[in-house]
Amino acid sequence: MEHSLELIIDGAPQSVLLSEMQHPIHSMVHASFEDGYENIFFVDVESGNWVEQDIGFTSLAALVGKKVEHLYYFDWGKKDITWCEEEANGKYLHFGFHADHTAGYMVYEIFAANRRYMFTLVRLQNHVWQLFKIPGSGWDYDEAYIQKIPFILDEIIT
Repeated sequence: MEHSLELIIDGAPQSVLLSEMQHPIHSMVHASFEDGYENIFFVDVESGNWVEQDIGFTSLAALVGKKVEHLYYFDWGKKDITWCEEEANGKYLHFGFHADHTAGYMVYEIFAANRRYMFTLVRLQNHVWQLFKIPGSGWDYDEAYIQKIPFILDEIIT
C-alpha cells in the first residue's frame, strides 16, 4: 500500500511517497522524497525507534516513523539483542542476535550492525546449525556473516 503525504523538513514542506514493505521481522517502509532522496525506514526491534537504513537513528527517521505509525497499524514487541564484535582473518564482523526457545531448539535471529534483520540460525546440536532466510527479508548484506556467525555463536554459548 502506498501513501502520499507532506512533511516539513528543515522548515520547508516536501512531498513524500511511502510504500509499505512486507517484512517478517521489522515494520518497514520505502520513502521517496520529491527532491529525489529515497531510503528504507524501519523499526529497530531492540529500542522500538525508527531507523534510516545504513544511516541510523536520524531526525528524519523519527519524523517518517511518526507519520507511518498514524497510517499503518504495527504490532511489534521489543527484543533483547546481544551485540558482538569480532575480527576473523582480518575481517571485522559486527552483528547482534536475539535467542529464543522454539519447538525445543534454540533459535537465533541475526541482525546486522545497521540493526536490520539478516537471517535466522537454529542450533540443532553442538556445532550443528541450520540457516533460514525468511522470504521478504532479503537485502544486500555480506554473505560472509553466514559463514562466520555460527562459529562465533558456538564460542559464546558453549
